[in-house]
Amino acid sequence: MNVSSSATTSSTTTNTPLPNITPNALASSSDTSPVVVADTNTLWSQLNEKIGTIDESRITFAEYDNGDVPRMFSALQYNRNERDGQLRASHMAGSVGGAAALVAGTTIGAGVLAVPAATAAAGFLPSSAAMLVAWFYMTMSGLLIAELTLNRMGGTGRPGLGLLDLYNNSLGRTWGAVGSAAYMFLHYAVMVAYVAQGGANLAKVLPWDSVPDGVGPAAFVSVCAVALFNANRDVVEKVNNGLVVGVAATFLAIVAVGAQTADFGALVNISNQHPEHVVDCFPILFLSLVFQNVVPTVVDQLEGDRSKITKAIIAGTTAPLLLFLAWNAVVLGNVAGTGVDLSVVDPVALLQSGGGAGLLGPLVTGFSTLAVVTSLIGFTYGLRDGWADLLKLDTKSADFEAKSKLPLFALIFGPPLALACANPDIFYDALEYGGAFGVSTLFLILPPLMVWKERYGDDQTPLATKPMVPFGKLPLGSMWKAAGTLILEQGAEKLGVFAFLQEHVLSKFQS
Repeated sequence: MNVSSSATTSSTTTNTPLPNITPNALASSSDTSPVVVADTNTLWSQLNEKIGTIDESRITFAEYDNGDVPRMFSALQYNRNERDGQLRASHMAGSVGGAAALVAGTTIGAGVLAVPAATAAAGFLPSSAAMLVAWFYMTMSGLLIAELTLNRMGGTGRPGLGLLDLYNNSLGRTWGAVGSAAYMFLHYAVMVAYVAQGGANLAKVLPWDSVPDGVGPAAFVSVCAVALFNANRDVVEKVNNGLVVGVAATFLAIVAVGAQTADFGALVNISNQHPEHVVDCFPILFLSLVFQNVVPTVVDQLEGDRSKITKAIIAGTTAPLLLFLAWNAVVLGNVAGTGVDLSVVDPVALLQSGGGAGLLGPLVTGFSTLAVVTSLIGFTYGLRDGWADLLKLDTKSADFEAKSKLPLFALIFGPPLALACANPDIFYDALEYGGAFGVSTLFLILPPLMVWKERYGDDQTPLATKPMVPFGKLPLGSMWKAAGTLILEQGAEKLGVFAFLQEHVLSKFQS
């Protein structure tokens, strides 16, 4: 049993403070006139007001803020010695490497399967730049959620907060409902995509020449749902760990084999780069880089150590970024010289059908299946916990096992199965909707909104930590603008606004 102690031990390391350099000190070090000094101070204060600053008196733990005490609490495990019967405590500290691996493992999922289809129209170079932008925003989002978790932990004295708890406690009833709706929308959109893709992969190995629509998804859901319903979490975790090893092995094999046959000259040829299509990449890129649901767990594992948390999030998101860039280069490089219109053909599906090197097809199919299953497991438990929170269900009670578990699993798998059977080719569209509207709302609008309210709101509540993302209001406003632009652009496109304007308005000016 892990017991979290609120007591902390001060570090014996002493840090020599840097000299306090202010605009006043800089001005007084020269022969600047008092008028110039006053103007400098005025400009400095105006700039700080615009960017946003935190009154240091609001920071409740000075020792934690200045680094004398690096962590917010200590995770202790108590064991009774068999020889003398005495109870002894051991410090169960999490590692930066382990936390970074958790972030990376959560990020690398089946969403990467849709990345080449999303980036093919724009070309490798513009889409790589877009991937860097998406990584930057999603990493900032994770750091903001970590900041919110630390402040909530400091205010309540309780670790182990979940993402929905954080949203509901920080946003109030109305915006909390928006967060819950976005959470459910994202999870169901991704579940629809995974059921459709898993069904398509399973249909290829069924011993029939022609598999009717719906058979593949139904068989895939039957296997996964029955297994997850009957197995306990410990067994599922062990199986999932083995599958993750398979995902990593097949992924690296694809990159190694595909790099030998990729046409990198065509990949970077300027004629194949179309930056005007780069905006359409972002829904899938944002979705493929989702990891924020494990940030509260990372904060808990690292005992609220701000420095370790920052390192774990940045390292844990950088590794998948590099892998995704390599994956995109290999897949697009292997189909770049085929002459196929990649705006209408999925590059990954083309490789699966034998459009690349001999081994690439089976490797891509194996990676696709393993990635879908591991991701499906995570999202199944995410929906289970989400519904349990909303419906106030105790998932550890005997009453839940007897009465609520079966209806809850039907609620989790029923709607995705119905949509996947109705449209077996819904994989990409479902992920695109999830990225454009679910991810944008849940991770790019709500976290900066909560941080803005917490830092700069009228109530001036005490804070446990200083901002984990620098430059005050600037990154918060930038995230709102990026997410709002994406939602409006994708919403207008999905509703046919652009097509309507092209057909009924612009055509009149062109004629």
